[in-house]
Amino acid sequence: MKLLSLLKAVLSQDMNLFKFSTKKNSSKLNKILLPVFLFIIVGLSIGTYAYELGKLLAPLHLTYIMLSIFIMLVTALAFLEGIYKSQGLLFESHDNDLLFSLPIKRSTILFTRIFKLLLFVYLYNLMFILPAFIVYIYFEHPGISFYLISIFMTFLIPIIPTVIASILGYLIKLISSKSKSKRIVQVLLTSILCLGIMYLSMNMDNFFNNIAKNATSINDILTKIYYPIGAYISLIDKFDIMTFIKLLLVNIIPLILFIMIGQKYYFKIISNSKNISTIKKSNKQVSIKTRSKIKSLTLKELKRYFSSPVYMFNTSFGLIIMIVLTIALCLKGKSTIISIFNSYGIEGFSSIDTIFYIIIFFSLAATSITSSSISLEGKTINITKTLPIDYKDIFKSKIINCFIIELPFVLISLLLFIIFYKSKFIFIIELLIMAISIISLSAIVGLLVNLKYPKMNASNDTEVVKQSMSSMISVFTGFGIFLISLLGFGYFMDKVSLNILIIIHLLILVLSSIILYIVLMKKGPDEYQKINV
Repeated sequence: MKLLSLLKAVLSQDMNLFKFSTKKNSSKLNKILLPVFLFIIVGLSIGTYAYELGKLLAPLHLTYIMLSIFIMLVTALAFLEGIYKSQGLLFESHDNDLLFSLPIKRSTILFTRIFKLLLFVYLYNLMFILPAFIVYIYFEHPGISFYLISIFMTFLIPIIPTVIASILGYLIKLISSKSKSKRIVQVLLTSILCLGIMYLSMNMDNFFNNIAKNATSINDILTKIYYPIGAYISLIDKFDIMTFIKLLLVNIIPLILFIMIGQKYYFKIISNSKNISTIKKSNKQVSIKTRSKIKSLTLKELKRYFSSPVYMFNTSFGLIIMIVLTIALCLKGKSTIISIFNSYGIEGFSSIDTIFYIIIFFSLAATSITSSSISLEGKTINITKTLPIDYKDIFKSKIINCFIIELPFVLISLLLFIIFYKSKFIFIIELLIMAISIISLSAIVGLLVNLKYPKMNASNDTEVVKQSMSSMISVFTGFGIFLISLLGFGYFMDKVSLNILIIIHLLILVLSSIILYIVLMKKGPDEYQKINV
């Protein structure tokens, strides 16, 4: 009973893959239907890739290789998601102090933490593995044993990668208790993964054809590297009780060993990290420095930004794309970028300056830092309201924070472009004006939307940055501004010279920024005052 009660309490929070609702009185039906709808959308997207691969392999009677590939993919995703989530679920839970003060066994607490992490990863995996099973059923029409073994396999897939990820999460926590390297590692890993997915999407046809040509050898490699894949493929072909028992033991034994060994170190690493942070704070010499209000607020915003890997990655991914596309433009020439544009239906742009202008504009329009900045204040917003600070200064500091983060990426990209293409001075000035204007516009729009749809009671940063209404609206607004600008350029390019089009575009951006800034400074303080936690 004690274990069941603990599991119920632990699983009651932070178990949503999607959470956009900001209204406390939202009906239960809406809270269920929206995540299900999003789950289906993601599943359909993954199912499309699985179908394209299955369509190539089915005539060769090698559809099972599609399952091997997707199980390996899901295992890798479970591993990355495990590293990502283990920090919050295992080591940084808000109820740590409460649980540690109760008369509960260490192994029981660790088991509930691992169980929660496994359940989250399992739900996450279903979006990717379920479409692959459906595609296999469509092409092969298997017997009842396939369904039973596959259901069983979905529960086993997350165990090994989650255990390994938890061990790495422990090591990261051990290192991060003395440094801040954890955040850099998390952001780099996630950035590399997403860039890899983008590259894969752009070269999907070649990727599928290569798999079809080398399917057998790929399957042999996967089954040799990771035993559960080979055991599963063997079981759906012909059930064998010994293989089934081996598959079960290979997954369960590491979990049991991890809990038995981990309970000795789990509490120690959490207590050590708290003690170290306390010692560091106590050893600091007291020094009083005077700064202006806006400078102090800006430094506060920067510290908050760099303290959250989720916040850093989700708001800097567009900036990373900017650097990547600029390097591709410089090294590969405009033909590569034009082919990428064409694959997304963007045609008619051949000038190298125009292409670079579009890259910078798209990357900045897709970046929205302030859409989460107010929500991330959480309960501290009540403290901020008691300080002798003008709310307008708070808004200004958040806008300045965007410039500090985004402008270096623009300047690096521009420097690379100038070195390779010797651009005219007038174009450089136009590009800088555009960059300043769109950074301002995105920052102001993000603040206005976040003031309208704040999410102050989120249990973690992920919920605010990735699952809030303000983030979603701000990102779609940025894409909308980009698409409208692109359509305008495409429509008027044959009628008006490019220089005049750019000047008109800049004027619209500047005027829009000024108007929205006035609105923010006039109505923003009242909206900020109304926010309550």
